[in-house]
Amino acid sequence: QAATEPVHAYLFVGPRGAGKRRAAAVFAGELIGQEPDRERSRRLALAEQHPDLVIFEPEGTSFRQVEAEAIVIEASRAPVEGSTKVIVIDRFHEATPEAAAKLLKPIEEPPASTRFVLLTAEVPPEHITIASRSTQIEFPAVRIDAIAESLIAQGVARDIAEVAAQASGGDTNRATLLVTDDAFSHRRE
Repeated sequence: QAATEPVHAYLFVGPRGAGKRRAAAVFAGELIGQEPDRERSRRLALAEQHPDLVIFEPEGTSFRQVEAEAIVIEASRAPVEGSTKVIVIDRFHEATPEAAAKLLKPIEEPPASTRFVLLTAEVPPEHITIASRSTQIEFPAVRIDAIAESLIAQGVARDIAEVAAQASGGDTNRATLLVTDDAFSHRRE
């Protein structure tokens, strides 16, 4: 429903590894996709390679004002292929107060062709104004048993999958890294 009647901004809130970024890419594919190449748009968006899907991540430990300025410039540009551009801002909770203030106007009133998807682990007090102007979607941590079953389905031995899932804290990416980490294997032994 959100893809057929999209609003200007979405805030995906949840812990790391809960699937926010993948969900943002799938959602972007639905927003961007137009006939006759709808499947191509979906595939490219899922791979984060569509020219009308722009993903911003902070380069360091915080999202700074200079990065916010780049987002403002990108938001003003027209889509490359279709009628919609989706800007995903990953780790938005790391935005400094100055960066968040710089993004308020473009997120609140973007060009008609631009949609924002903000990915955040939490909503810090300095981001409440932006959160109030976005449609918020909660992403719970992935259940430990679901992570273990996913690892087992990928060919990981049950005992290793269960330990890695437990150690992951609900983060699917971390669980995957743990099963391939020799140091984790050594610590487990």
